[in-house]
Amino acid sequence: MTSIENILFEHGPIMSSELSNRLHLKESIPLNTASQKVSRDRNIKKIKGFYTSNQSFCFLEQHEQNGLFYDRFIKSLFDNGKKYWYCINALRLHGGMLHKDFLECYTNYPVLALKGHLPFNKVLQKFIEQGILVYNSPYYSIAPKFSLQRNSSVANRTIEMIKNDTITSFHSLVKNIGLISFNTGKHFAEYGKYRWSFKGVSAVTGLFQNGSPGFLLADILLGTSIYKDDVSFFIEKLKSIQSFANAPRIMPFLIVDDLDKEALGLLKQKGVVIGFIKELFGQKYAETLKELVSILTNAGASLKKSPDKYLDLIKQLKKYNEGLVNNIRGTLFEYMVGHIHSINCQSIDLGREIIENNARHEMDVLAIYNDRIVIAECKAIKSKIDIDVIDKWINIKIPAFKIWFDKQETFKKKQLEFEFWSTSGFTKTALDRLEKFSNSVQKYKVVYKQAEDMRQIARDMDNKKLKEELDNFFLKTDV
Repeated sequence: MTSIENILFEHGPIMSSELSNRLHLKESIPLNTASQKVSRDRNIKKIKGFYTSNQSFCFLEQHEQNGLFYDRFIKSLFDNGKKYWYCINALRLHGGMLHKDFLECYTNYPVLALKGHLPFNKVLQKFIEQGILVYNSPYYSIAPKFSLQRNSSVANRTIEMIKNDTITSFHSLVKNIGLISFNTGKHFAEYGKYRWSFKGVSAVTGLFQNGSPGFLLADILLGTSIYKDDVSFFIEKLKSIQSFANAPRIMPFLIVDDLDKEALGLLKQKGVVIGFIKELFGQKYAETLKELVSILTNAGASLKKSPDKYLDLIKQLKKYNEGLVNNIRGTLFEYMVGHIHSINCQSIDLGREIIENNARHEMDVLAIYNDRIVIAECKAIKSKIDIDVIDKWINIKIPAFKIWFDKQETFKKKQLEFEFWSTSGFTKTALDRLEKFSNSVQKYKVVYKQAEDMRQIARDMDNKKLKEELDNFFLKTDV
């Protein structure tokens, strides 16, 4: 092992400047010579192109399996490459994965050409080329090699649905009270070459300038703790557009469910209107949303600790926002199936993603029992499940899940079971295919559940709340 490798082995991932300085002291050689040796060393790994003074982030291959690697990397960007840090921080805040529309909003990279600034697409491409990010259209995610505690894709998608719904409600509010002109509100709109979650033309007195109206601009952060540094992307976007010659006047909003005191103080100092959800739409609604996000981001623990909690939230959400609860019906149905399994299984997971057969696959529900593993597919749609969906499940998903299962040493003595749950049932051809397939397989078990099966399960569980929501929400045909 070389001196450079020894330093990295002892101190972990560090910047090339620090590595050179340590080598300079260790070997009593000129600093320039030490820098050249670090630069030319092919035995260590480096992340380049993001740092001031042409520095690089240096590490050993073994560091990639350590959680320290991710923490050191994000700190290296904050200290030495702040403009690139915004992207990684946005992903970190949102469980490691974000829809392209939201990531464009949460970074201060222009989406159109702007002199002196790297555009969003070029910045993101640099991350992808170095294996830091993965793009699976339309989502960007932090590469698996970074040991990061991640939200499930179910939680991420549902939180994004909640944010989209909140933006829609905010749109209605500012239009109805006259903060924006009628029919000018746009979601995920470009303004000043940057992306914003919401934009509207405002004719409010005080925003007019040289006979032209101003603009209301808004972004939304929800479902995560927000600190001072986390709101800097918004302030930097505002600073950039306000520096333009003859820039229109603006009214900036940041919509949040919670905020650290320092972040609140900074936003107020910069003249940003903080739109707390509890103030915009009511305390009870805000609390319900917060609880919903919490159980989704900690689904396994929540199901074991308070398995019925989601049933209470469904009832509350119906009072405040029936449209939203219907939009996330699919997620809540997966949670319901997880609830049923959680009563007797050892552990439960929702939205587990795997990569097999050169493709990404998602397990709606993964239930681990003492003697078996259950992987459930869940569909809560109005129409009956057709043969095409069943063929994809049988020919693509099940083989991928079987390969994954066979690789798990801890599952060696467990039976594998696949389930398909459908609130609307199956077409005759789909049902025939399921019956034939179920009867033909021997190495694992295949079962399917329809409305009456679910009602019987609820009766056997003697769970009054579950029986009510099955009939009034999950199995109701007019939602």
